[in-house]
Amino acid sequence: MISGYATPEGTQQVADQFSGLAFTTLGSTGLLVSGAGFGCYRVNAGVTAHANALKKALINGINLIDTSANYADGGSEQLVGEVLKRLIESGRINREQVVVVSKGGYLQGNNYTLSQQRKADGNPFKEVVEYADGLEHCIHPGFLDDQIEQSLKRLGLDTLDGYLLHNPEYYLGWAHKQGVDRERAEKEYYRRIERAFRHLENEVQRGRIRFYGISSNTFPASTEDPEFTALQRVWEIAESIGDAHHCRVIQLPFNLFE
Repeated sequence: MISGYATPEGTQQVADQFSGLAFTTLGSTGLLVSGAGFGCYRVNAGVTAHANALKKALINGINLIDTSANYADGGSEQLVGEVLKRLIESGRINREQVVVVSKGGYLQGNNYTLSQQRKADGNPFKEVVEYADGLEHCIHPGFLDDQIEQSLKRLGLDTLDGYLLHNPEYYLGWAHKQGVDRERAEKEYYRRIERAFRHLENEVQRGRIRFYGISSNTFPASTEDPEFTALQRVWEIAESIGDAHHCRVIQLPFNLFE
């Protein structure tokens, strides 16, 4: 396992070395990240071109990696871990220089199979949203605990720099389809987010993550959209946990293709 985590000093080293690239401070984390990150949505273990692309990015100053337990059914995290291990062991980079962010929430592929097995055994994950055939979603602490453990194993890391609830608005979409009153659905939605955040604070204390937040496609949606996620509500939940909360990162669709 690769010990340590990204630090202000380590990320500053990258910014100093690659002065021709744009770097910015990631919120109030104190970490400097490259303006372009390496997104791992279609990246998979065993694909040489993917490994070479990530290697090239990392040794040329890109120091932000975005992956998820759901990408390639865990294969994305596995590939990231393999490339990081090789580059760190060879001395090309060090752990303190790279910001690694992953996500959890989806039950597809292996996670879906696990969910069905647990149901059959009488020990299901709690508060699972049965969204569609072969697709469920969950942000309950019991599920997140399992997912963080699995992500760290695939990545070969002791600590994730960032961990995001991955599209929690699936609950709102499900509730809308079920005809649940919107006010009632939103109340339950933010209750689930608060419970997840409180669990993620415990994960910070355990040393398994450094910061957390939400990746949502509906942060920029219209307020009339039944799946709209209100950043203000999310921030109020974080602040209700305490002044020293670690909710510091969010993600939303913002790229040249969308």
